[in-house]
Amino acid sequence: MLQSEPWERFQTDLGRTTHRLHGPGWDALVVEERSRAGRIWYAPYGPVLQHPAALPDALEALREAARAESVGWLRVEPQLPAPAQTPFGDAVQRQNATAASLVALLRAHGARPAPRDIQPAHTRWVDLTRPPEAILKAMTGTNRNLWRRYRDKGLTLSSSSHPSAADTVIELLHRTAGRKGFTAQTSEYLRTAARSLGPPGSCTAYLSSVDGTVVSALLTYDSPTTRIFAHSGMDAAVRKLRPNQPLIAQALLDAAAQGQSVGDLFGIAPLSQPDHPWTGFSAFKRSFGGADVALGGTWDVPVGRARYAAYRGMRRARDGAVQLRARARTAVSEARGSRASN
Repeated sequence: MLQSEPWERFQTDLGRTTHRLHGPGWDALVVEERSRAGRIWYAPYGPVLQHPAALPDALEALREAARAESVGWLRVEPQLPAPAQTPFGDAVQRQNATAASLVALLRAHGARPAPRDIQPAHTRWVDLTRPPEAILKAMTGTNRNLWRRYRDKGLTLSSSSHPSAADTVIELLHRTAGRKGFTAQTSEYLRTAARSLGPPGSCTAYLSSVDGTVVSALLTYDSPTTRIFAHSGMDAAVRKLRPNQPLIAQALLDAAAQGQSVGDLFGIAPLSQPDHPWTGFSAFKRSFGGADVALGGTWDVPVGRARYAAYRGMRRARDGAVQLRARARTAVSEARGSRASN
């Protein structure tokens, strides 16, 4: 989806400059971004490769094109999609194997892990090629029952690709972000996504309501093969109704009914990192069935080495300052707690 023509139109509508580059065995949508150290070319989940051996040539061609435009560095997330009609289990196994091989190739050709992943390095795929009952059976019993009995709780589920439907998602998403302390995309970004992607059917808002009031909402991005569960929010006052579960289940079933083969729950913590801050909602996502998938993470490819070195130096200084402030806040909090206990 993030390398598709609809996504390119969306980025253009955001006012961003895009470039489409390709060569033997690879293709890449590149979005131009800016930092204090200069311009960056970012390929979200790209370049897309037909075989692993195409990656070195793709990196070199992207480097040369970026150098001609005085771009400081590339930011890439190369992917090797499975051929159409590949069985789900085989596609998962292939993805996990190729992610590891592409990481090795990236390192061998001078790429460095980015300071943070832009798109998730791990995700959860749900097999939508099965009949509805099989999709439901792969979920936990709790999730199945919540979907089957949502009407008994007074919940109403609905969906719309009309751009205005995204406004409710935005409101609940930002309330949830404020409550849980994460940074959500801006309202303008999400409204532009709904305007750009909604009319061609590439963006759908799902809403769960009680007595006409929306209490849970999510926004999906859709390609012909995949439904990405990109943004969601919930009214904390109705947590006991658990409106998210039937909403996600319905969105998965709808995607299967319209011929998509994969539900991408978009971002999880790997099981090997039990202390990861995403551990809680990763367990929630795994409750809908499916399989963990590695996507390789985000990698920087220096073009102008001096500018890239300057960027990394500024980044280290900023991260160090953030850590110092965090330690200072912790120390003040502990001191106040100590005085209160005395």
